[in-house]
Amino acid sequence: MGARARRTVAAGMLVVLAATVSHADDAAPRSLQARAQRFPRVTSARAAFEQEREVSLVDEVLRASGTIAFRAPDHMRLELTAPEAMTIAVDGDTLTVLDAAGKPITIPPEFTGFGRFGRVLTDLMLGAKGPEQFREEWHGADAVTLRPDDPAAPFSEIGLRFPADAPLPSEIVLRERGGDRTTIRMRSLPEARPETAS
Repeated sequence: MGARARRTVAAGMLVVLAATVSHADDAAPRSLQARAQRFPRVTSARAAFEQEREVSLVDEVLRASGTIAFRAPDHMRLELTAPEAMTIAVDGDTLTVLDAAGKPITIPPEFTGFGRFGRVLTDLMLGAKGPEQFREEWHGADAVTLRPDDPAAPFSEIGLRFPADAPLPSEIVLRERGGDRTTIRMRSLPEARPETAS
């Protein structure tokens, strides 16, 4: 076999090998836990967010923005800056809502399920544990749709889209059973450092 023929055969073998490896990657089982293991463990995170909420009874898209912070195992703090300043904090089973001046206010009825949602979202964001109450349907290596096992769950599905090189999602899409949809786009921020006395 001449040198040219050997190069042609070798090139062909490399193509077959690359296709086999690629196919094996596609066939590898995917899960949020497995994806989280690709990165150093995250126990806290902070992000700026822009939210768009499409409500079936309203023609316009409702928008909100602010920052959101997570800390394992079950802490989430949502600080809205628009359309009005408000803070929603979840610590375990405790839900607190603060007005623009930082004073606690009576929890609005529409926030009653927010505590549970905050705990689930913290688990999903930090990859602390798999979403036991959801089935995962992956669309490539960095996008997943979570479908709840409980037919009474408020969301029919939760979509997460991740950047290829980071552990936290850049987009969350929440679809409610009544047809409403909320899209949250996030941009990671550095962790807030505690102030030190000078």
